[in-house]
Amino acid sequence: MRSNYKFFTEHKRLMKKKIFTTLALILVLVSGGIFVYNKLTKPNLSPKTAKLYQHGFRLLEEQYGTYFKEHYKGIEKIEFSPIYITEEGSTFSNAYVRPTIYDKYGNKATLGTTIKNYTPNSYGLDTHIILNFDGGGNEAIDLKDSNGNNIDVSNAKHLPDEAKLTKARSTDENISLLVEDSQLKDVVKDEKGSPEAQIIYNVKLSKEEE
Repeated sequence: MRSNYKFFTEHKRLMKKKIFTTLALILVLVSGGIFVYNKLTKPNLSPKTAKLYQHGFRLLEEQYGTYFKEHYKGIEKIEFSPIYITEEGSTFSNAYVRPTIYDKYGNKATLGTTIKNYTPNSYGLDTHIILNFDGGGNEAIDLKDSNGNNIDVSNAKHLPDEAKLTKARSTDENISLLVEDSQLKDVVKDEKGSPEAQIIYNVKLSKEEE
């Protein structure tokens, strides 16, 4: 009886050790997988620079989301992609977003993607927004107005009226091509706009397109 008791006690101890070792191995593998995933998909930006990108692109998204909503009819929803970071540098990296428009018929189309061998501009640094830090280390954010002039929005939490767009030629051409290609239906320029359209902003930073 005593030998059986010792056997079961030892067996129980070994099983506990085996379970603990297995759990520890799983934890290491999961932690390693998360680290590798983050390394591959998340940009290597300092917290200060990441905050600058997120602040600036949130305003850029509001600028174009508002333009679509106020100047086009037939829109059900506008949804922005994450902020895609490319060509990472020591201080600043190239970055862009892409808006997707949903029409009233369940169709959706993403601006800035190739249409019949033509690739329109995405919405990003230099072409639509300028990001920097001033001499005091404060955020410096400029958006382009309808005439291509820089508008300082560094201290804005929401899009100021002076940065609202009244025209956006390349964007208008992009939407026209999407309609001609039957990716969207009845989305047309109209000053009545789409007042009920939903706008979904996105300030997630990502290395790769989803």
